[in-house]
Amino acid sequence: MSFKNKLFAKFPSKYISYKVKDKSKASEIIKGYKAIRKNNLFDDKFYLEKYPKVASSGMNPLLHYIFFGYDEGKKPNDVFDGVFYQNHYSDVDINPLIHYALYGINENRQIEVENKDLSEFYIPDKKSILFVLHEKVGTVGGTGFLNMDIINNLPNEYNSFILTSDGEDFELWWFNDNLEKIANYNISFNTNFSIIDNDDNFISQSNFEKLFSSDDLAIIYEEILSKLKIDLVHINHLINHSFDLINIIIKKSIPFVVNLHDFYYICPSIHLVDSNCQFCKFNCQNCGGISHNSDISNEFILKRWREECMNLLKNSHVNIAPTQSVIDFYNEIYPNLNNFKVIEHGLKVDKSSYEAKLTSNPIKILVPGHISPHKGSLIIKQLKEQDKNKKIEFHFMGTTIPNLNSYGINHGRYERDDFNKIVGEIKPSFSLILSTCPETYSYTLTESWMAGLPVIASDLGALKERINSTDAGWLVDYTNINAIYNLIINISQDDYNNKLFNLSKIKFKDLNEMCDEYIKLFNELTD
Repeated sequence: MSFKNKLFAKFPSKYISYKVKDKSKASEIIKGYKAIRKNNLFDDKFYLEKYPKVASSGMNPLLHYIFFGYDEGKKPNDVFDGVFYQNHYSDVDINPLIHYALYGINENRQIEVENKDLSEFYIPDKKSILFVLHEKVGTVGGTGFLNMDIINNLPNEYNSFILTSDGEDFELWWFNDNLEKIANYNISFNTNFSIIDNDDNFISQSNFEKLFSSDDLAIIYEEILSKLKIDLVHINHLINHSFDLINIIIKKSIPFVVNLHDFYYICPSIHLVDSNCQFCKFNCQNCGGISHNSDISNEFILKRWREECMNLLKNSHVNIAPTQSVIDFYNEIYPNLNNFKVIEHGLKVDKSSYEAKLTSNPIKILVPGHISPHKGSLIIKQLKEQDKNKKIEFHFMGTTIPNLNSYGINHGRYERDDFNKIVGEIKPSFSLILSTCPETYSYTLTESWMAGLPVIASDLGALKERINSTDAGWLVDYTNINAIYNLIINISQDDYNNKLFNLSKIKFKDLNEMCDEYIKLFNELTD
């Protein structure tokens, strides 16, 4: 445990004041912290056992929950549902457990959903659509953003539901102007075998068949599809879901579409990385995920996995990818499938007025997003270690794993709408996106471009496709640290100006354009 964590563990009010500069807000959080402790609303033992990485950090667990854990979908005890509480009560504008400790507990407010008869939420004159994904509502990343962007723009003729799973809780949400959680099913079903997110979760002979089917989940899927009279299913992701859902959908002749946000339907390791967290190139001998157990081979796993995924993909009305590069990868594994379609992700187009300049001494570099090993965090460390003369200055916007505070300036998490503002304050010359495995799109690439920044990126996947099509950046071999470093410090003014000119010509896909494509597709399948 670091000295700072030891100090803050003893004096939580100092940490709160350190993190929150607004004195009135800090005071409310301190009062909330004390009220939580007084009323025993936070279970330290539960939290540390459930989230061992928090325990290993040495951080005060309640402080972790208040500042990080809730946003990450973590629970403070085995009953309080913060996401439900915040969505159920419109006046909750602070951490939900703090609100409950200060106000809700005295008002006898509800802290978890009470499952109702789902047929109550069926609206006869509307089309019922079910969105399936793996990210908990309120803690979403790119997949969830797309999901909510579409739902928020659907015409009134649709009645929208969201089914999510984090491997422990299956949550059903209803969108009726606002999100309302209408059911929670406490069922453990974890199929996240990413070495990035779950480094101790591997496939073995004992759990292999359980990946595909669950009697408990089959009952839930049947109930949801029947009682809500679902007309269309939009599968954003099946991580932590069983393939029973697909079998039941097909049996009921319900049309469905699939979004390809990553490579889960090629390999359950999701990201296609080897044990060194580099692109595996479909070489399973040095796999970074799946099986680390001699009782079952990767070849055996992939054969069965791809049979199940083939059934999913061939029965889908259309498999939607945000870039052609994704389809190319899938065609390598499933050459006989021809029901792929590109619908590029759209965003609210918000071009920045910031005018990027090529700086020196130091060269300011923005590194945006969730910067973990497969997003280039280890490369960042190597680049900075090579920078003996301190010519470059990294600015991290988002989260970093491992901690990169000693390698640059960490500006913390950001809201989508604040990206341009923060870039204007930092004043970087360009953005750096060094993914070590293929991206399927990269929102951070779009955000960087809209902020006026040319981008240095890995010569892989969607990054390669999009930069080649615009010439608004530089492509690099992420394994060649010397070449990347030399490129950064030797970019000429003419080369830089050329990238800025190309960047100014990019036509970004508007959010409404994207939603119109999805709505047209949904209408075709439900009319």
